[in-house]
Amino acid sequence: MKYCILTPRFPFPENGGDVLRINNIAKYLKSAGHELVLVSFCEGNPDMAAAKTLYDKIYVVKRKKTNSMLYSLEYMLSGRPIQCGYYYSREYSKLLGMVISKEKPDRFVSHLLRMVPYLTQHGVESQSIVEMTDALSKTYTLSSGFKGMSLKKVIYAIERKLIRRYEHFVMKKFPKVVLVSQADIDYLSAGDDKHSLALYTNGVECMDEIPDSYDHDKICFVGNMRTLQNQDAVLHFVNDIFPLILKKKPGARFYIVGAEPPRNIMALSEKSENIVVTGFVDVLSDAVKDSCVAVAPVQIAAGIQNKVLVAMGMGVPVVMSSLISKAIPELESGTNCIIEDADQAFADACLRMMDNEADRNSISRSGYDTVRKYYSWQEKLSGYDHLNAD
Repeated sequence: MKYCILTPRFPFPENGGDVLRINNIAKYLKSAGHELVLVSFCEGNPDMAAAKTLYDKIYVVKRKKTNSMLYSLEYMLSGRPIQCGYYYSREYSKLLGMVISKEKPDRFVSHLLRMVPYLTQHGVESQSIVEMTDALSKTYTLSSGFKGMSLKKVIYAIERKLIRRYEHFVMKKFPKVVLVSQADIDYLSAGDDKHSLALYTNGVECMDEIPDSYDHDKICFVGNMRTLQNQDAVLHFVNDIFPLILKKKPGARFYIVGAEPPRNIMALSEKSENIVVTGFVDVLSDAVKDSCVAVAPVQIAAGIQNKVLVAMGMGVPVVMSSLISKAIPELESGTNCIIEDADQAFADACLRMMDNEADRNSISRSGYDTVRKYYSWQEKLSGYDHLNAD
């Protein structure tokens, strides 16, 4: 069977959980004997050599930011999600039409909600899977509860209503919509549309073995820094939790590991010698595996849990919020992770990992074993190619 995969950004380099997920879906489909056609936006010079190791045919369109702004406004004024307008392009739609005519795909996969308009425009809904991944309206709803006012927050408030309506349109229009957490499925399935929703959680590639040594003063956060929830989590840790740790461990260092950090995140390393912002790293394990502890104090949404699974798969124990733990049912606080919400309790848990090597190594081993047992990509995506088989 031939799958046409539509992506809003070129999936190489693999510098975020979103591209890791779509590439692992592609790897699963490939291993099941299917042919893959990629139709993607790109910026700059895409790494075609890397992409050709996975995708059989590749078609790209360069996204024009001026057009993105114009279509964002047009979509908002017409009651459609702003992000769908941001990623709309006549050139992309024309290219997809050519691909449909030339390649004659059997199935289509829309990576994220923002690519759905192309499927409806070309009338291929019945052949399509919408890889929604997260319930974005939930993310925007949670973010609206935070104090302060900014242009971004106003836009999110508008987008939340548009996205919520569009999510339900998609659930009714498309035979299968995929999410990564049961909590998001429960959130979206308040109506009669649950039959279209499918749960395929994230997997992770574990290291072959846990490193023998680690830096007792190193704390890390792993995540794509473009996203609101990751930016909020980092700022929350830096402002509310890390100072409590520094009172007892003045030599502690916090590493923010993730691609595309915005200016306010980059500026954190200029304000404190205890904070390091790495930006994109070529080999993620090199930046993370020697950490004493990883943190995930996520307060906004929690669909994708890569930041937790990646660290655990490297043998790094994770201290996390209860919100993000809900996406991983195998977690047990005090056994394979530590779950805390209060700032002081969160800080104390990090200090415990830094001070108590036996406890740290016990949670490290248990977390690593949990990921190896339950979270291989092959297991988590089993049956994905049978979605929409009718």
